[in-house]
Amino acid sequence: MPLELNADAEDRQVFLAEMEELLQLLDEDLVRLEREPDNTALLQEIFRAAHTIKGSAATIGHHRMAELTHAMETLLDRLRRGELGVTTDIVDTLLAALDALRTLKGEVATLEESGLKIAALAAALQKHAAASACAAPEDGPGEHSGVPGDVPAPENPAGEPDLPPVSSPSAPSEGATDYEVQVSLAQNEWTAVRALQVVLEAGQHGAIEATVPPKDEIEAGRVGGSLRLILRHVSDPQRLVEALEAIEDVTGLVVEPRAPELPLSAERAASPRTPQVSAAAQQSQSTPAAAAAAPGGRSGAWTAKTVRIDVERLDTLMNLAGELVINRTRLAQLATQLEERYGDGGLISGLAESVQQVARITDRLQEEIMKSRMLPIETVFNRFPRLVRDLSSKLGKRVELVIHGQDTELDRSVLEEISDPLIHLLRNAVDHGIELPEERRAAGKPETGTIRLAARHEDNHIVIELEDDGRGIDTARVKAIAVQRGLLSAEVAERLSDQQALRLIFEPGLSTARQVSDLSGRGVGMDIVRANIEKLNGTIDISSTPGRGTRFTIKLPLTLAIIQALLVAVGSGIYAVPLAAVTETLRVAPDEISYVNNREVIQLRGRVLPLVRLYDVLGCEAARQDGRYTYVVSVRMGQEQAGLIVDELLGGQEIVIKPLGAFLGEIPGIAGAALLGDGRLALIIDVLGLLHQETMRSYGARVTDD
Repeated sequence: MPLELNADAEDRQVFLAEMEELLQLLDEDLVRLEREPDNTALLQEIFRAAHTIKGSAATIGHHRMAELTHAMETLLDRLRRGELGVTTDIVDTLLAALDALRTLKGEVATLEESGLKIAALAAALQKHAAASACAAPEDGPGEHSGVPGDVPAPENPAGEPDLPPVSSPSAPSEGATDYEVQVSLAQNEWTAVRALQVVLEAGQHGAIEATVPPKDEIEAGRVGGSLRLILRHVSDPQRLVEALEAIEDVTGLVVEPRAPELPLSAERAASPRTPQVSAAAQQSQSTPAAAAAAPGGRSGAWTAKTVRIDVERLDTLMNLAGELVINRTRLAQLATQLEERYGDGGLISGLAESVQQVARITDRLQEEIMKSRMLPIETVFNRFPRLVRDLSSKLGKRVELVIHGQDTELDRSVLEEISDPLIHLLRNAVDHGIELPEERRAAGKPETGTIRLAARHEDNHIVIELEDDGRGIDTARVKAIAVQRGLLSAEVAERLSDQQALRLIFEPGLSTARQVSDLSGRGVGMDIVRANIEKLNGTIDISSTPGRGTRFTIKLPLTLAIIQALLVAVGSGIYAVPLAAVTETLRVAPDEISYVNNREVIQLRGRVLPLVRLYDVLGCEAARQDGRYTYVVSVRMGQEQAGLIVDELLGGQEIVIKPLGAFLGEIPGIAGAALLGDGRLALIIDVLGLLHQETMRSYGARVTDD
């Protein structure tokens, strides 16, 4: 069924962007609230987020979303006032309501109703809130917005709860007073939405007599940075102030009583971030809401310096920067060729200087565009506390997730791809790594297991570590399963070191789970983790101590778009080896090459370096050699190292990575392509894939190229 909203496409996009941020904030904070039930500042932040969602949903006309959030807000108000303690049941109900809000948000994107019924969730939320009302009857049946909501109302014929209208005004009561309200708003793309939220919220605390600007102009989006209105019959100015301060982007607030015959004031402006009230409402200045009215520096000055931009536009800018890099290299090559041919004349020198200046500007432009694409990894990490909480609850385990380095930044293209591998690793850590409380107690460990997730910068890479203090990995069992699955012979498995055996868990179909569950045990997961990380030109290492835990270390490039590479010639083609994988280049005489287990190797500073002839791997003919020496490129990724035999070393160059496309698909040994400055095409070597295949061959294992 189509969803009818009173919002155009632009308003819906603004709403969806805001909801994504607020729902993620609620997800993180509700999980944290279960661990910190007495954190009043955290409760205030959760209440404020729910309050904003309710107002925004009401503004665009999504009434079910507003009604469900209204029920959440009622319960949260009881919690923040200390009338009810935080329990696991309450958090479970709030999280279930949060999941429902995500579904309702999806309706705004598709403009189609999902069929989701909120009756049961609303009733559960109201039941929790009503329990506090029974414990504290002196507070009465009303709630902070003046709308009764503690007792579930009869359901309507459609099966939805007949909750009170979100913006219905309070009826006049004894002792009610008229007030003039002046609000300052941050100037950004949300200003009109916030102004309408202020009007709707104020209407819940009294009857609106007049507004400046008029309400029809506010609804049409014609509003500046200030809003004034007259509110009649306000019985509780403290709650009015708290409710208005809870609205996002409210930077100043003045609430003063007024005589009914006085006109709406036009002289006074609200003081930024300094709420003022009359003597009758002065006590509100010391409330938690007033103290937490400006979290995280959300001021108009900050928002005025930022702008939202479509990620596709950033991708386009990055592609254009890549084209500049290619042509910069071409210009530099042409300048060098002209100088070699015609000498260092005045015009040539001027051209060379201009080329150098263009190169510097291009480098700076590329750097700035790269910075604009960088996002903190917390956008991924913050999803995981909820995941760990739900999994540990389902498995009957106690698990604490500790996160460090969430402000570490990396390119959004990398960020989008790293989420799934980390989810696989976290699920395995909770399911296989952390023991049940009784097992941990018997082993002399705390009943609550710990998973540590950390990120940091290291040179031009980001390093992510995921470590648990669980049972560790039994390498003997890994070897036995590998032999059983035909990956290794028993003789080869016996010769494997523990570190080599641990690497086997990344092979397809190898799982150490003793029983299959809906979480894991089918042998699909760790091979996907490795494959996804290798697609990002990253590496993953593993270390484990039986009885003490397991650590995974992931190393990723900061960006996937532009890299430094060593160009080499193999046969008639040019290939690029990512410079991050190159340790050194060698010129090796024929008598320095020996054989171990029928494989070519050389001695390199006391270590045996296996050799890989690239023309054999790539299926091309080698160039004619003079027989005096061979060029070798030593590469290393993680624990694996080899020497690539090439025909010629062509030097280093910055290249722009281009995918091969669906037509060519995946080619073994090739990670992509790059257009060089002279117009030639270079294929990019998949160093990780080559090293992995050669390592498995050295074990005598079955290797597949699919």
